[in-house]
Amino acid sequence: MALVSLPFVACGPDPKPGPPCEGPTYNLVVQTENGHPLPPDTRLNVRYGGNHEGEAYALGENPTPQAVFCDEDTTPGGAPSVGSADGEPAGAGGADSVAPSEGVFSLHCRLYTQGPARVDVTATGYEPIEEQDLLLDEEERCRVERTVELKVLMDAGI
Repeated sequence: MALVSLPFVACGPDPKPGPPCEGPTYNLVVQTENGHPLPPDTRLNVRYGGNHEGEAYALGENPTPQAVFCDEDTTPGGAPSVGSADGEPAGAGGADSVAPSEGVFSLHCRLYTQGPARVDVTATGYEPIEEQDLLLDEEERCRVERTVELKVLMDAGI
């Protein structure tokens, strides 16, 4: 009888999932491959969880974010010029304090999705990015660094 119950001792319930992120799930950077400023009509849409329509962000606009918090970087090769480095959402004077006409070289977005997401990016003169998956694995569950690079359209001549 002892031999029969021995194999079942090692089995048990699955381990509990880890705690949710105490910060963004992803730190996403959107930039061009050639280092030029992003076009003023650059738009980002993030679909996650039950949000099948997605949450949009457009340069120079001041959305009311739910899970997508973006800062516009106006310095070539620099860090975000607004918001905080610790991943907290920007407060008053956030992303709308930088006008696209000054030249936005990259978007630094904190995505609070608590799981996988899909990203679409469009900008005049660049190949559209459609449904790029942002995935998690066992080791990376919080503050996962991802970069999306816009590639020049062959006939755009940018």
